[in-house]
Order: sequence, then C-alpha cells, then structure tokens
Amino acid sequence: MKKTLLTAALVAGFASVAHAESSVTLYGVVDGGVGYTSVKTNYDVSEYYNGVYQGSISATGKDRGFGVKSGVQSGNRWGLKGTEDLGNGTSAIFQLESGFNLGNGRHLQGDRLFGRKAILGLTGESWGTVTLGRQYNVGDDFLAPIDPFGTGFGQAAVTNTAGVSWSGRYDSSVKYLSPNFSGFQVGLAWAGTNNKSDYDVTVSTPGGWASESIRTKENDNLFNLGVAYNNGPIQAALVWDHQNQKDRFSLSQSDSSGFSNSVSGTSKSTVDAWNLGFAYDFDVVKLHLGIGQQRDGLIRDSDGSSGLLGSLAGTDAAASATLPNLIGTAGSFLGDFYGEGYKQTHWMVGLSAPVSEAGKVLFSYQGAHGKNSDSGLNGFGGAYSWNAKSRTNIFSLGYTHNLSKRTNLYALASYGTYKVTGNGSVVYSANDIDSANGRIKTKATQINVGLRHRF
Repeated sequence: MKKTLLTAALVAGFASVAHAESSVTLYGVVDGGVGYTSVKTNYDVSEYYNGVYQGSISATGKDRGFGVKSGVQSGNRWGLKGTEDLGNGTSAIFQLESGFNLGNGRHLQGDRLFGRKAILGLTGESWGTVTLGRQYNVGDDFLAPIDPFGTGFGQAAVTNTAGVSWSGRYDSSVKYLSPNFSGFQVGLAWAGTNNKSDYDVTVSTPGGWASESIRTKENDNLFNLGVAYNNGPIQAALVWDHQNQKDRFSLSQSDSSGFSNSVSGTSKSTVDAWNLGFAYDFDVVKLHLGIGQQRDGLIRDSDGSSGLLGSLAGTDAAASATLPNLIGTAGSFLGDFYGEGYKQTHWMVGLSAPVSEAGKVLFSYQGAHGKNSDSGLNGFGGAYSWNAKSRTNIFSLGYTHNLSKRTNLYALASYGTYKVTGNGSVVYSANDIDSANGRIKTKATQINVGLRHRF
C-alpha cells in the first residue's frame, strides 16, 4: 500500500513539473455587430488643345450598405501559443493565429490557415526575443499602441493615412526585440525573398545546333528598425522602414548558322518611411500624436496592401480606368503616382479619456499630403509632363464600455475624404499641345455598434 501511494505521488510530481516547464494556450477574439458604410466618388475631367477647351467628363459612383459587420474593433481570430522552459532563463515559443469572418465563418488573409501569425522562436530574460515566420513588423510592437484606436476600428485606424509601417504583416521574416531597459526597447526585422534562376538549353540535330540561356534574379527585401520608450505616463517610438525591390532578366540565343541575340533588363524600386509616435497620459485624458513620411513610393506588406484610405475605398482602381482620358495621350498619371518620386507627409492627433470605471471615449484626426510628378517621351513623338497631389482627412469618434474583463461594447462614427488633383500635357510642337486637368474625390462614412469577447 505504501509503495502504491509513493508511486502515485512521484507520478503526480513529475506531471506537475512537466506542466510547469511547458504550456499551450488556446485563445481568440470574437467581434461582431451591425453597421453602415458609404463610399462616394466623384470624377471631374477637362481637356484642352492649344489652350482651347475641348470638353469634359463628370461621373459619380456611390456604394452604401447596412448589415452585420465582422471584426470592427479587433479582427476575429483564434490561435494557439506555447512556451517551453529550456533553462538558464531561455524559452522556446510558438504562436499560430488564424483570422476568420464572423458573418460567414470563412478564413481571411487570403484563405490562409494561419494568416494572422505563424511564428517560432526563442526568448530570454537577459537578451530578448527572436522569432521567424509570418508576423507583424516592429511598428506593430512600438507604434500601434500609440494610436488611440489601436490600429483597429476600420477607417479610424491610423494605418489609413500612415500606411502599414504602423502595423503590417510580412511573410518569411525574422524579428528581434530587446529586453526592456528602464523603459527603453529596440527592435529590428527583416523580411524578404531572394531568388535566382538559370536555364540553359541546347538542341542538336544533324543539320546544326541552337542554344538558349535565361537568367533571372528577384530580390524583395524590407528592413525595419525601431526604438521605443514606455515608462509611466510617457509612450514614444521612432520606426524606420526601407523596402528594396529589384528584378533582373537576361536572355541570350545563338545557333550554328552564326546567329546570336541577347536581351536584358532591370526594374527596381526603393521606398523609405519613418514614423514618430508620442503619447502622454494626464490621467483624466491621454494625448496621442503621430507624424511621418514615405518617399519614392509606398511601403507595402506581404499581402500587397499599403493600408491607405484611397486603396481601401477602391479609388485607385476606379481612377486608373478613368484617367487615361483625363490626361489625353499623356497617359494615366495615377498608375505612376505612388511610384518613384512620390512623397507623403502624414500626421495624427488623438485623445482618449475614461468617462467612468468601465467606459472610455476615443477620438482621432489624421491627415496626409502626397505629391508626385513625371516627364519624358510618350512614344508618339511628343514630350509629356504631369504632376498630381493628394490629400486625406479622417475624423473618428468612438466609445468602449467594459461589461467584464473580457467582454465590451463599442460604438464608432468615422468620416474620411480622399482627394487627388492632377494636370498634364503632351507637347508635339509649339502649335500642337494637348493638355488636361482633373480631380478625383472620395468620401467614406463608417458607423458601427458591436460586441467583442476575448477568450
């Protein structure tokens, strides 16, 4: 009897030790409600020939909808995360997180199983955390908490003007976050694909031979570096992004008759962005501030999103189809507007304030200015030039009310405008000039009430 009791005690002891050394947690967010959305876009185009008015085009499109909305405050998700104690203050960690639409139960993020996050890594109390896989950038760790809406609530998120530098997901990435040193923390990340392909083919026949060689190189790399300070009432963060894309192609051909041919080409783009965020908690109210820039294009995440309001509202696609006629033979400036030469300055001012033990009011205003221009030969014997400017303004007001530690109600009203103005011309000769100017303006309204539960 004593041996049996001793054996049972030892088994129970080993089980508790194993449980203490490793753990797996199931967690998630379920967020849903009802809401109204409205997106209205106006196009105004005028064309001139040698300064003489030739005509104009005006168009208006409006989309409205009311119904059940999924994942407004926070994206719906379920996930598994775990840790194993390896000793000496170091642990192995993993996290697998899947996004879904509450309205129809389908996967999100391109129908990926773990589209929100899929990481594996090591963490140590003295040296920090290293993770690899599909994960968020450094901006999500350092800048996102400074947004009064936490980069959630749809149009209210600061990513609609500042872009995915504040919060974006990247495939095949490696990220390092340092420990917290008296409030200071450093983070850096790299995400990229670098592939090279070589194909050599030789065909021989009794009458001769022919050969062909193809070489391709594809490089797409994003570097992310940030520093943050979080101590007492102060939150501050500075994050820098550098995205470099380069594709190279070469083809060479030859045969026994003496024929030879070679073709090569290179396309590349380099985009830089920086963002500075600051928040101060006065107890009765918390102030949120942000400012930043993007240069020579838009930083994009692995899903191809820039996060900007114009893209979310569908303005870019609609305008690209309309504007070739706007600039006449100068072509569509919007196709290149967000490319090389593009410069954007954006900002955010927000407030959050508790109004009771359970309630909090959220407010933010965010805006952005962008501009770009280009000139060259249009391929029809003429020289073209164009310039364009964009302006974004978003005002958002929200309220959250905690029913418990895990469940809350929320309400949101947000109104945004996105405007692009441009003009261009093609000069064939002093007496042959085709020119045009136009405007695209989108107004977007979002109203939601909902319930969120975390488990």
